[in-house]
Amino acid sequence: MRKFIFVSLLVALSVLLAACGSAATTPAETTSSKQVNIKVETNPTPAMKGDMELMLTITDANGNPIEGAKVDVAADHPAMAGMGMSGLATEQGGGKYSIKANFSDSGDWKLTVYVRKGELDYKEEIELPIQ
Repeated sequence: MRKFIFVSLLVALSVLLAACGSAATTPAETTSSKQVNIKVETNPTPAMKGDMELMLTITDANGNPIEGAKVDVAADHPAMAGMGMSGLATEQGGGKYSIKANFSDSGDWKLTVYVRKGELDYKEEIELPIQ
């Protein structure tokens, strides 16, 4: 009888460990890098209210530049309803894109950047403080 209980416990423990081990290796849980990386720079720096240029460097998860994409940019001032802008950024080469913008007030603005190329359809929201 003891041998049967021991074998049963050993089988149950093996099944439990196998179930826990398979849950830890699912691709969605082990992938931590983003599909697209967007770096925002401004001219002038630091970003100030008024006319300025936003320069976006867009790379894939491996750091390779994404060229030939359609990059739409929208900017909203969450604290001030109705303030905002949107437009298509122009490609500068090497994964760099730029767009002229006018920020009518200082504060924390929210940029929404859409990157589309082939099957890639990526959206990211980025905070941009304006002085």
